Amino acid sequence: MGEHAEDAKRYIAGTTMTEALEKARLLNKEGIGTLLVPLECEREEAAFEKRVEELKELSRQMGMKMIRGGISVRLSDFGFREQKDRAVERLVRVIRAAEEYALAIWIDMEEPEVVEDTLETYLDLRKKFPHLSITLQSRLDRTSQDLRRVIGARGRIRLVKGEFSDPSGKSSDDPEGIRRRYLGDMELLFSEGAMFAIATHDEQILEGASKLQKSHPRMMEFQMYLGVREDRIRTLLFEGGFPVTLYLPFGPSPGGYLHRTGLQGEKGKK
Repeated sequence: MGEHAEDAKRYIAGTTMTEALEKARLLNKEGIGTLLVPLECEREEAAFEKRVEELKELSRQMGMKMIRGGISVRLSDFGFREQKDRAVERLVRVIRAAEEYALAIWIDMEEPEVVEDTLETYLDLRKKFPHLSITLQSRLDRTSQDLRRVIGARGRIRLVKGEFSDPSGKSSDDPEGIRRRYLGDMELLFSEGAMFAIATHDEQILEGASKLQKSHPRMMEFQMYLGVREDRIRTLLFEGGFPVTLYLPFGPSPGGYLHRTGLQGEKGKK
């Protein structure tokens, strides 16, 4: 119990919105950007509507407190699996609230079976909301093609290794194989992309991206988890001069997040 509580303290920005906003404010003072991430909600109609109101209030508070950053959301928290059209309508309400304060909304990617629907939803909404951003997972075999689709739509991408195994069986869960895929996807972003985030703690990828950014400058930032390699975050920012944004999850029940991301017990090996 004590170890789990310590994990939560290290990797979570707080149990409440107020605590997370204060953490974001302090990081902003250091020059670090922030992505605020409410932890998962219950899968029922009332909870989906409550999440919309929470995110609208989060946008308002970030705007009032002049927090630099954005908000990361999961479509499942709007009922995407239960009723896609209704979930998209909820997401649009959140995007519009965020845009009032010039805040970016990042759509997180979930299980492989919803990737296509999530991507199609993003590409459709991207036509109306140019600052909307999407997460893609190099672990999946389909990602290089998805990258080209988003790049073609001039969308903004967060590239991650990914949490879920590829159901196609074409890709391996071997760390070296995933790294190779990521490096290839990253080269495509630097070659053809315009605005993107390299989200990793992998030193080989960090070094490769730093070199590419210096030789082929793009509107790029590094994104990292709170509590992982914080010394490296500051060398990227203060010595390398790269923009860095931290992922700040918050909420009363962090166990699911810690397990899903592999942070619990892994001590930041991502």
